[in-house]
Amino acid sequence: MKNKIVCLILCSMLAGCLRAGSYDLIPVRKKIFDSMTGYSVDFADQNEQYVSSKIEREKGYTLNKAATVRKGDPILSDKVFSRNIYTTVIYKPNKKGVLQNQAFPMKLDNRKEYKILGWVTIDGIKYSLLESNLEGYVFLFDQDGNFYKNAGWIDDGGILKLLDEEIFVYPSGLKMQNVVSTREENGGIKQGYEVRFDGVKLDRVWFDYIVYDKADANDVRLERLNFPNKPGLIMINGKGLRILKADDDSITYMILTDSE
Repeated sequence: MKNKIVCLILCSMLAGCLRAGSYDLIPVRKKIFDSMTGYSVDFADQNEQYVSSKIEREKGYTLNKAATVRKGDPILSDKVFSRNIYTTVIYKPNKKGVLQNQAFPMKLDNRKEYKILGWVTIDGIKYSLLESNLEGYVFLFDQDGNFYKNAGWIDDGGILKLLDEEIFVYPSGLKMQNVVSTREENGGIKQGYEVRFDGVKLDRVWFDYIVYDKADANDVRLERLNFPNKPGLIMINGKGLRILKADDDSITYMILTDSE
């Protein structure tokens, strides 16, 4: 019985020592684990990114100036468009140079554009990953564009492993710099109207009056307008037009007044 009690006490003390020691071992084990597994890659979205939209108004007419259009073409319009803005971040070296590595040296041309694969954080510093000429292998540069001393390899699990061999950057001062490329795209008509000439029938001048609804620009309303084919002033949506000449193929006219 006495031997059993002693055994239990010794086991309890041993367990306590192991438990107390585990707290000190955690940072060490984590450091070893990190060095074995590498650094997790935050992969970049290679597609352009939507930034914002802006609204533009386009008036398709000029006062007191004669104009001629053919059948089916607009004689006046006033539309509000949205324009979507997209950006793509690309990178260029500040000069021509070489990243020298025994396995996969890489030439850099400051006339070319480069994309990055993603980012990793090493010792609290964020590095961008520049794809090399060899698939899966990358060069690293920091937010100032300076290259990291080692290149790396990305495994199938998206983990970056640093290579032992240090790279040689030539010439001195070679670094990467980011350039933002912007593109605008027509987001469609938001509201407005358009008046199109639709020929002459039975000695009357015909127009298609197209209205784009403010609530839903896809909801288009069409009205048919017609006026006698003779000299005089006609009014369409607050605009005063003088028809100078019209037949079934074309119309020559002048916009004289604008209610705005």
